Amino acid sequence: MRRRTFSVAAALVVVSLSAQATEAQGQQDVATMAVMDFNAFMMGEAGASVNLGKAISSMLVTEFSGREGIRIVERRQLMDLIQEQDLSLSGRVDDAVAIEVGKLLGVQYVLLGQAMSIVDNLRIDIRAVDVETSEVIAVMKKTAETIQLLNVVVELADELSEALSLSPLSARPAVEAIPVVATIALSRALTYEDDGDIQQAVEQYEAVLAIHPTHRDAQRALERLRGGS
Repeated sequence: MRRRTFSVAAALVVVSLSAQATEAQGQQDVATMAVMDFNAFMMGEAGASVNLGKAISSMLVTEFSGREGIRIVERRQLMDLIQEQDLSLSGRVDDAVAIEVGKLLGVQYVLLGQAMSIVDNLRIDIRAVDVETSEVIAVMKKTAETIQLLNVVVELADELSEALSLSPLSARPAVEAIPVVATIALSRALTYEDDGDIQQAVEQYEAVLAIHPTHRDAQRALERLRGGS
């Protein structure tokens, strides 16, 4: 892929991330990570056309955001950089593209993978890549019922945290099963937000909370959008 010149907005994203990492250094050695949208789909009566990968990416970012020893790039920052740099990420994202994005962001690791849900049977394949060395440092696979998506995300985050020698969470809310229709609404909300249709995105995030009032990703998204950030 050809080299591109940074735009002002993209440079601001990187400067912001660098400042956050610098602030955290001095207290502890902090790893930095970006989570790419997964290549994923859902086949079933209610969600055949839903991009499940956006939901998985968002949920992983939220899960890692509460862990010490790592700084995670917010999905909105990642999407802003991708759009500003005019990077085409349609279809499956390979390691080379993910590493390029990781270098632009100045992170140590990128997380990417695939997932599919067929007749409520979920499978997720995930890998973590060291941006500097291009080495795949962790590969994980999980299968479960689609309603157990959040539980699978938590297990993947725990295993990757162990692989990176991060401190385990001292406490976390109980993991609740998320209805499949809430996951579909979240995926649609993220697609609307990525397309710049904020009104529709807000309506879909609200629909998520109407179905599952404690959904952390929808709560965080509404706080962000209503706060104007």
